[in-house]
Amino acid sequence: MRNTNLYFGLTAAATQTFDNVAQGTPAFQLTTSGFNNPVPKGENFIVNGGLKVEVTKIAGYVFGTGYKNLPANGQLVDISKACTIHATNGTITVTTTATDPVNGFDYSGTQADNDGTIVTQLKPYATGHGIAYNSSKLVGIAVSGAQTTALNFVDCGGTLAAKDTVTVTHGSAKHKEFMQELTDVVADDDRVSGLVVVRDDMRDINLTAENASEIASVA
Repeated sequence: MRNTNLYFGLTAAATQTFDNVAQGTPAFQLTTSGFNNPVPKGENFIVNGGLKVEVTKIAGYVFGTGYKNLPANGQLVDISKACTIHATNGTITVTTTATDPVNGFDYSGTQADNDGTIVTQLKPYATGHGIAYNSSKLVGIAVSGAQTTALNFVDCGGTLAAKDTVTVTHGSAKHKEFMQELTDVVADDDRVSGLVVVRDDMRDINLTAENASEIASVA
C-alpha cells in the first residue's frame, strides 16, 4: 500500500459567464467573486489546460479555419486556442481571425448579441482545490452519516497525534461498497500504484468506473 497516493479534488469547477462582449478587441476579466478567489495567474494557464473558454454559437460569429464540424446555433464551441490570459489580473483576450486566421474568433458586430461566453476551470491551482495522501497515512475509515464516510489520515502538516478528515458523499447506505472499493485499491500494490483519484469534484471523476457506491462528492 505504500506505493499508492490517494487524490481528492475538493472543489467543483469554477465558472463565469460574460455577456455583451465588444467585438473590436474582445476581452473580459475573471473576478474573485464571479470565478474564484484568487483568480488564476500565469500567461500559460490556458495553454496548459487550466481552463476553457466557450461561446454560444450564433449566426454572426466568425471562426477561423481550424474550427471543424461546427455545431448548430445555440450550441457551445470551445475557442480556448484563440484566448490568452494576463499574467496576474485574470483578463482574457480573444485573438481575432485577422490576427490568427486558423484559431482566431470574431464576435458579432452587434455587441448585444455577444452573450453566453463561458469560462470554466479545468485544473486545481489554489489552496483548498485538492489534496493527496499516501495510502500508508490512512489510519481509519468511519461511517459519518447516512450518505457519508469519513477517511482519517495522518495530518499532512506532520503534527503529532493530529489527523485530517476527508468526507466522501455517496449513495444512501453505500458505506460498505465505498470501503470495499477503496481498500481494494489501497491493498493492491501489484496492480495499482502512483496517483489514484478517489473523487474529483472538479472533473467529476470517481474511484472506479463501476462506482458501486455511487460517489457524489468530497469535502
